[in-house]
Amino acid sequence: MTDILDVIVTRKSIRRFKPDPVPEEMIDKVLEAARWAPTGENYQPWRFIVIRDQETRNKIGDLAKLGSGSRMTAWYCLGHMQERFMKIEDPAKRASVLEFMYSGRVSEFAKTSPVVIAVLGSLKEGSVDVPYDLSAAIENILLEAHSLGLGGCWVHGPVASSRDAVKFKKILNIPTAMSEYKVIAYIAIGWALEQRKHPRPKLPLEELVFWEEFGKTTRPKLPLEELVYYESFDEKGKA
Repeated sequence: MTDILDVIVTRKSIRRFKPDPVPEEMIDKVLEAARWAPTGENYQPWRFIVIRDQETRNKIGDLAKLGSGSRMTAWYCLGHMQERFMKIEDPAKRASVLEFMYSGRVSEFAKTSPVVIAVLGSLKEGSVDVPYDLSAAIENILLEAHSLGLGGCWVHGPVASSRDAVKFKKILNIPTAMSEYKVIAYIAIGWALEQRKHPRPKLPLEELVFWEEFGKTTRPKLPLEELVYYESFDEKGKA
């Protein structure tokens, strides 16, 4: 079986897209990947809305800009954003980047991505598992899109608050009752406008993994018999 780790490691979020359309068969493939995601009790609560209409994508982009702008303005006021970009030495460039972030323009790229896929879950079917099942489906979509040469980005900011989630539902005519459907995110998909650098480095496993109990970073040694590998076995399973 092919190791999928290369696909996982090389995937990166893409926010700038070419205007070229995405072929129907590729859209079907990423949706098929989502359909096969793990799901609690096989409830399969996910529903997907494929959006290519420019006017609808513009509305989604405007809502994304509003949602991200409100959050990032708070980060700016707290000084977190300035700290994040302090390595940019040119004051004018740094100011431009900061404005791009706190204005929310960083998140309005649904307007330029050829395809937007809204991901929502039915709360009538396995409501407790919905956020987890949908997250698994989203990851499958991103990985399949990347394996096909497409770029994608998981966007949840515009539906992070209940008020914006209702606005998002109204744009797509999703029932707005809180007990019916939960919108968890949408995914922008298309052909990357430019080749991005390798994704930002991840923390090493040594800082993330504990063994047997929290805080224990030393990997335990396996018993000697578990470290011995045999070239062949007879019918009784012995060397």
